[in-house]
Amino acid sequence: MIRTLSAFVLFVGIITGVWFMADTLFATSPAVNDGFTQLSGILSTAMMCFAIVLAIRPAVLEPLLNGLDKMYRLHKWLGIGALVTGLAHWLIKTGGGHEHGAPNTADAASETLIESLRGPAHGVAQPAMFVLFAFIIVALVSRIPYRFFAKTHWLIAIPFAVLAFHSVVLLKDSYWSQPIGWLTLVLIAAGVVGTLYSLLGLIGKTRKVTATVVNSTYYPELRVLEANLNAGTGWNGHKPGQFAFITTDKKEGAHPFTIATAWNPKTRTIGFIAKELGDFTGNLREQFAEGHAATIEGPYGCFTFEDDKPSQIWIGAGVGIAPFVAHMRQLALTPAKKKLHLFHATADVSELALSKMRADAKAANVDLHILISPRDGRLDADKIRQAVPHWKEASIWFCGPTAFGATLKSDFMRSGIAYRDFHQEIFRMR
Repeated sequence: MIRTLSAFVLFVGIITGVWFMADTLFATSPAVNDGFTQLSGILSTAMMCFAIVLAIRPAVLEPLLNGLDKMYRLHKWLGIGALVTGLAHWLIKTGGGHEHGAPNTADAASETLIESLRGPAHGVAQPAMFVLFAFIIVALVSRIPYRFFAKTHWLIAIPFAVLAFHSVVLLKDSYWSQPIGWLTLVLIAAGVVGTLYSLLGLIGKTRKVTATVVNSTYYPELRVLEANLNAGTGWNGHKPGQFAFITTDKKEGAHPFTIATAWNPKTRTIGFIAKELGDFTGNLREQFAEGHAATIEGPYGCFTFEDDKPSQIWIGAGVGIAPFVAHMRQLALTPAKKKLHLFHATADVSELALSKMRADAKAANVDLHILISPRDGRLDADKIRQAVPHWKEASIWFCGPTAFGATLKSDFMRSGIAYRDFHQEIFRMR
């Protein structure tokens, strides 16, 4: 599996390396900015195309990139990279005033069509770029309601199509006979196909099933809802730790939820645990009322507790407990040989929820450590190491607030835990 940062650097490095096979930043011609202009434009276009491919949730890339949650993080950084390099491209172009990619006079007659398109390609690029930047900023600002983001994000297809046209027409003529030209064309084609796939509503279509809410339990102290749905035919099961997109209102769109139940083909029940946080999740009880219809798409994710370590340490903060609940319920049916420790950190207390968790842990033979922060203080790596003497022999699985997970990861890695042995579900899709 490739780390998100490594995948980003590798992709940019490959594009840059292939470009250097065809050109140089130290041109001897008067067009001193030509190399920078071409490279920045190609990088911006390439990152947009790759981001679009990731957005259609290709199942084949999940194992390679360690799950859809990591793919969406890479998608986010590709969007930021496209924005930065696109801005650099525009600044260099407007600052240099050089119209790159002029054809050879010897070939002018055969390039009449391309020549005629270069003027329009220049003219439409700037407004399209600014529109694209606006959509990327909307995607990055988490304060903007998810509903608005989901409804507008697909409109990126319009400026992307314009900029793809700009890139093809203004690519340096000499590139078309070299690998950088072929690679750019392949990436643009992939981006166009991904855009059409999205516009036609085909994302996840083969992985969607209809479902009905069977029952739900609300924990008022936690502002958390646990809902169970009966999946229709077509759902082929899931692994504990995976998640799915649920649509209860087409106007609202799909939202990701971690699956909190083991799969039983006889009952076909899929359970979720979610917290009321505002926007869509502020109306959970209405959205998941008994008998309510829903669409479930999935499963996705590689947070599936699969490794060769003799023991595992699980850390579930708040509603991050959901994947561990699912795995405990699976282990109650098929016991594991590993030594398992579960740490649950919470600021709020529901005796009903805790009693269920204790019962699940007992049935799964999992050592449960509950830390209520007002009483026990904040959970940290030292407390975990004190409670688990053989922690160096374990892998660590974390689900909860991103910043909390980053702090724990940093601490454990300084103490000798390998990067590959700290697994974290990154449940932020923006």
